[in-house]
Amino acid sequence: MRVLDPSGRKHRNAAPAEMKEIAVVFDLFHTLISLEVPRAPGRRVSEILGVDPGEWYQVWTSDPDDYVFGRADVGERLRRLARRLNPKVTEAQIEEALAARTLSIRHAMVNVESEALEGLRGLRRFGCRLGLISNCGEDEVRAWPESPLAPLFDTVLFSCRVKLKKPDPAIYQLAATNLAVKPARCLYVGDGGSDEFAGARRAGMTPVLLTRHLEVSMAERIPALAQEAELAVRTTSELCRLLTGT
Repeated sequence: MRVLDPSGRKHRNAAPAEMKEIAVVFDLFHTLISLEVPRAPGRRVSEILGVDPGEWYQVWTSDPDDYVFGRADVGERLRRLARRLNPKVTEAQIEEALAARTLSIRHAMVNVESEALEGLRGLRRFGCRLGLISNCGEDEVRAWPESPLAPLFDTVLFSCRVKLKKPDPAIYQLAATNLAVKPARCLYVGDGGSDEFAGARRAGMTPVLLTRHLEVSMAERIPALAQEAELAVRTTSELCRLLTGT
């Protein structure tokens, strides 16, 4: 296995004994899965609500912490934010949007791209311990047990359950503790949302940008996000090849 040095841009061969001391911690949404690839059947939530997709993304991701800490119901949250952007939205639209959201998230969880799965399996074969950290509401991970991703991780931290969220260094440190690996021996792989790379650095991990899903939904953000990471890769398979030299 090849290991990123602290600069993130050079590699060295790892001795076999080191393999079990290396961990890769992943973000979930926009990194391993996306609501856009592959798209679920039906209309998008923003379309149903009659709001601009970009505005909807902004208000949804910048809302207070109650939802990602599991203290707020998704229906109440969606209803409140929809009415903020579209005062004329109807209850029927809101109910339709909630149903579409549930379908879309489950579709993404279950229909994970084979490339992502193979990359993760490759890392496991070479002795890497794998962790997952996600800022999410309870409804967003309801279908997690059905996902082919679920058996591939040694520890999974959902903010709504552990009551911590990125970029708080504590959630990264908890992942490292659960993986029995020092943070300095961890890569953190994500799309750069939620200021997650800064949090990873503060916790002692090396941040890596994965661009596969950003290319579809937010390609214009990639150059700036790449500046925040030590390394940028397109896919989990590319990361696996880079680390293992295979």
